[in-house]
Amino acid sequence: MAKKESEFGCGLTYCIGLFLAHSEREFFNTGTNRDYSLWFNGASDYLYELDLSKVKNISLRNQLNKWRTKVIHWGHGASEPFATDEDFNWAIQQAKDFLLEIDINIIGVEAIKGQWE
Repeated sequence: MAKKESEFGCGLTYCIGLFLAHSEREFFNTGTNRDYSLWFNGASDYLYELDLSKVKNISLRNQLNKWRTKVIHWGHGASEPFATDEDFNWAIQQAKDFLLEIDINIIGVEAIKGQWE
């Protein structure tokens, strides 16, 4: 029986999109690890039900899984390594890159990376 409810969403591009939507929320960076932990805490909730079942490319599936694991750790892990500004920027750029790669290599859309993404 198919799952009919999800608190934060279930899917592949849908969940990555919701993660990216979180990046547009106002974020007060006072330069502490706690700032990033709080942001990742909210943003990573969208990745618990990230569905990788249709990703046949092993390399892409592994990259997505490693990304999800890091993001969830930064949001829900109480241990090092704690997220930094560099990690914050990397996680967001990685999500954009994944969506572009999914368009090109899974869906088959002729997508082009935007200069003003």
